[in-house]
Amino acid sequence: MTGAARTPGPWRRAALLGLAWLAAGCVLTESQRIDKELAEGRFEIHAGQPSSALKAPASFAYAPGSTVHLADNRFDSFEIEGLLRSALAARLGSLRLTATPGATPDYLVGYLVTSDEGAMVAEAMSTIGMPAPRKGENRMLPQGTLVLAISDPSSNRLIWKGSIVGAIDPESDPERRQERVDLAVAALLRELADS
Repeated sequence: MTGAARTPGPWRRAALLGLAWLAAGCVLTESQRIDKELAEGRFEIHAGQPSSALKAPASFAYAPGSTVHLADNRFDSFEIEGLLRSALAARLGSLRLTATPGATPDYLVGYLVTSDEGAMVAEAMSTIGMPAPRKGENRMLPQGTLVLAISDPSSNRLIWKGSIVGAIDPESDPERRQERVDLAVAALLRELADS
C-alpha cells in the first residue's frame, strides 16, 4: 500500500475504544481528588457556616494584611502568593464574585499561610485585618495552613472563615505546588458553596 490511509479493523477499533474507556476511568474529577486528599489525611478542613448568604454577583478586594510569609525559605513566598491569588480569583469568580481593586468592594477576602507551627486562629485573623473569631475557636494552626476569611467591610462583620491544613507542601516541585494550591482553594471554597 502506498500512501493510502488504512482503516482499522473492527477488533482494532474495539481495542482502541476499550483503552480509551480504561484511561477515562483512571482520571478523577476535582471533587473526587479533594475527597481522596481528605480521606488520606493530606487535607484537614475547618470551616464554619456563613453568618449570612453571599450575594452574587458582587465584588471583592483582598484584605490589606493578606500575606504568604513562609519563614523557612524552602520556596518563594511570592510564587505561592501568585498561585494563591490566581486560584482564589478563579474560584471566587465561579461564585460570581469579581475582584475590584481600587473600588469599594462588597466583600473583603483575607488569606494567610501560616509560617510558624504555633500560630493561632485569632492571631491569623488579626494579621489579615479580619474580625476576631468567636470564643472557643482559637486553636493552633500547623505550618503551611491556609486561612481564608470573607467579611463585609461596611459592617466589619465576619461572613465566613475556614482553614485547610496541608495546603502548602514545601517539598514539592513547582507544578505540584500549583496543583496543591488549586485543589486546597477548591476544597475550602467547596465548604462555603455547600453551606
